[in-house]
Amino acid sequence: MPDNNQNNQNSNQDDMTFLPESPDTPSFGPPPGVTGPEIPGEEPAAPGEDPFRPLPTPSLPGGSGRPIIPVRPVTPSVPGNGQRPPVAIYPIPIIPRPEPNIPEQGYCTIRFFHAAVGYEALNVFVGNKPLVNRLQYGEVSSYFIETDGFKTIHVTDSRMRRTALASELFLFEEEDVYTIAFINGVNGLSMYLIQDTPCRYRRPGISCVRAVNLSYNAPALDVTAQEGTIRFEDLRFKTISSYKQIQPGVQEFYASEAMSGAAVFQMEYDIKAGNVYTVYIIGDAYGAPDLTGVFTEDSSLLIE
Repeated sequence: MPDNNQNNQNSNQDDMTFLPESPDTPSFGPPPGVTGPEIPGEEPAAPGEDPFRPLPTPSLPGGSGRPIIPVRPVTPSVPGNGQRPPVAIYPIPIIPRPEPNIPEQGYCTIRFFHAAVGYEALNVFVGNKPLVNRLQYGEVSSYFIETDGFKTIHVTDSRMRRTALASELFLFEEEDVYTIAFINGVNGLSMYLIQDTPCRYRRPGISCVRAVNLSYNAPALDVTAQEGTIRFEDLRFKTISSYKQIQPGVQEFYASEAMSGAAVFQMEYDIKAGNVYTVYIIGDAYGAPDLTGVFTEDSSLLIE
């Protein structure tokens, strides 16, 4: 690389803003704009050709027909607290030096969550740019920074990087924070855009929690915590509750069927003071993997 480019990179390093990563986050996968080695059996796209090949439409797991994709249900390895380790990704640096007479570029914050039963590891692209490699069922990626505006999200099987399982166009607003969940849909893998809205008007030292049902065949569920003082009722598929304030410390969460009251699962989670959380309900209500909860800590940008 020419010396002047290296000098420019060094001079701009202090102006770059990154979202903090977990110290336990492993480093893997190519940075944005850098492609990995070609997978055997997959030919590179010709000039002008769509780099993603759509897959035939599968059916829902457990439906009248079996999925066309030969996949095995994969149960998440939950290490005691209901949350898998985050997946390392590479945020885009913000360089707040727009050219004269050019509007300053807006930015948003996005992460991805694999909640689709019957699908193995996924790769995620924004446009043709690879962002997340081998996102396992039950895993949530770290947040990363992306420019705002309309973006097409492509999802592929990790073994067939050019075979698109789903593609969808989203509008991302400046300064907003999002979680894109991969879920089971009528036509196969689907995406569900969840806005990580702020938890407002909290008392000092108090945390916030909400609940989201992402199980495609679960009945309406209730989730209770803090000895019944926290209760999210009638959570149907793709229902997003509002945030509720919760005391810090180890809290037990119980999920039950809204109609019968039958217990579905219970779990504990250590709530840290001042943090914002979401408990996602995932799994197959009538098969494997079982219904369970996955806790995520929502963006620190939401803490006010």
